Amino acid sequence: LQRSVGPVQFIGTGPTLNEATDNAMQRASEVLHMTQAEVRNRCTITGGVEIGRLPGVVQLNMLVSLDKLDAIGIGHYVRQQYGL
Repeated sequence: LQRSVGPVQFIGTGPTLNEATDNAMQRASEVLHMTQAEVRNRCTITGGVEIGRLPGVVQLNMLVSLDKLDAIGIGHYVRQQYGL
């Protein structure tokens, strides 16, 4: 990775795991102002999708540039939480 990044997580829900995953990717796409394809690629390369403890819940984890996190107003929280 060539720039400073921080971890983020989005929760997705749905009647099936596929729909819950799609929901998490849609949420990440909207919040981060990225295409779903970019979210999917970032998740594949720098994170993952985990099955939650409750039925129909997934956790999408990935690294996002701190510049992008600053732009949406959460960069300072990520820096504080992870000592970045």
